Amino acid sequence: MKRYLAAAAACCCAASLALAQSVVQPTGIAPRFPKAYKQLAQQTRPPSNNWLLDANDDAERFRRLQVAAGGTDIPMWEIAHRYEELYVAIQKSNWEMGVYHWEKVRDRLNTAGMKRPGRTQNIEALFLDNGAWSSMHDALTSKDRARMQQQFLAVRKACMGCHVAERVGFLNDSAVFTRTASF
Repeated sequence: MKRYLAAAAACCCAASLALAQSVVQPTGIAPRFPKAYKQLAQQTRPPSNNWLLDANDDAERFRRLQVAAGGTDIPMWEIAHRYEELYVAIQKSNWEMGVYHWEKVRDRLNTAGMKRPGRTQNIEALFLDNGAWSSMHDALTSKDRARMQQQFLAVRKACMGCHVAERVGFLNDSAVFTRTASF
């Protein structure tokens, strides 16, 4: 049986390697810019892996950085991850981990507001200035599990309310809200 498994694994690994090599092999086709970014065609240097350094000037470099950094999608993705880690920290009574992730949530909320200033008012009104953020932080440092759970569920409602206010209420159907609906 061991011999059979070893042979099967070797065959599988060989097949995976062959597939990877066929996919990774150079095609002989010259690199080009994506069609979606028409302004890249103004670059005087040919497309290369130095996508930022090859830009014609600093203004174009900054524009490319802004495109790559995105809007609120990346900070919100991180917030969702840390929000769920906060939930797990409360379940495991790991208060330090909860505080760590909750403080990072505040940082990411501020980053989201910097990137999309039109959303700053709701970020501050629903989280940072109304006491939701500090109440959750205080609950975590109190080490009172019931208080933390209650405050977490209040924060959950605030998140969902912000999505509705920002006209992205469909995000409330995300799996992260299903997984964190109760303790």
